[in-house]
Amino acid sequence: MKRKVKTLIIDYFVINLGLIIAAIGIGLFIVPAKIVSGGVTGIATILYYTFNLSVGTTMLFINIPLFLVGIKTFGKEYGAKTLFGIIMLSFYIDLFRKLIGLDNVIDFTKGSNFLLAPLFGGILLGIGLGLVLKFGGSTGGTDIIAQMVNKITKIPVGYCMMINDTIIIISGIAIFGIEKGLYAIIAMFTTNVVINKIFEGVGYTKMVYIISDKYEVIREIILNDIKKGGTAISAKGLYTDENKSMIMTVLKNKEIRDLQALIKRVDQNAFMIISEVYEVLGEGFKPLD
Repeated sequence: MKRKVKTLIIDYFVINLGLIIAAIGIGLFIVPAKIVSGGVTGIATILYYTFNLSVGTTMLFINIPLFLVGIKTFGKEYGAKTLFGIIMLSFYIDLFRKLIGLDNVIDFTKGSNFLLAPLFGGILLGIGLGLVLKFGGSTGGTDIIAQMVNKITKIPVGYCMMINDTIIIISGIAIFGIEKGLYAIIAMFTTNVVINKIFEGVGYTKMVYIISDKYEVIREIILNDIKKGGTAISAKGLYTDENKSMIMTVLKNKEIRDLQALIKRVDQNAFMIISEVYEVLGEGFKPLD
């Protein structure tokens, strides 16, 4: 119980740190430079310069209904950490903008300064969101809409998110001009690259060994939920002297996180070894030729 509480405290501490970093990236670089790089942040930026509405408060009012829809559609996975992320990100953005006056920190009217916005704004936003996602949090946003569309139409989530962001960026171009739109694309690309590096790790794939009394259940999880193959290896415990089947499989980093969550539900005593892989050749990975 103490270990679970300690883990939860660490999770919320890192998520909160990530939200602070993301809020600085949005408040110091993205919004003052009038960069509309998609998502709820892009919508809030448009409304801020069009109707002078508070960025953080606008994000909160957009995200809360999306959060409620997410809870109704997907259940508990949009739980306390998501609500915490939605509220605190909005709070930190408005807090920093009021206390520090972030609009005046960097003069983006100078052409030489403007490239700082998509690069450093994207990096800070990517680091912040990457930490939030890495520790099981979320900041809501239009990705909920993308997942809903995917559930109804089976269109991949990535395509749905790309369509959402494209519509928002085009709206930003209509208001702020095509030059700002091109900078928005740089910011979005930078953010996504940094998120992937933090969330998925530097390595692309890893080798996973699993020993569990729930061998058949975990086998079905890998085949049907993760949709990967693997190899069963006969093993014997040194302490128990019992014969067991050990699963060996190679997964992408995102798949490992999903597998860990699924295994935790069925066997918290499962034994997992995750190791780096230099290169993987064959079906599902890099072709042999």
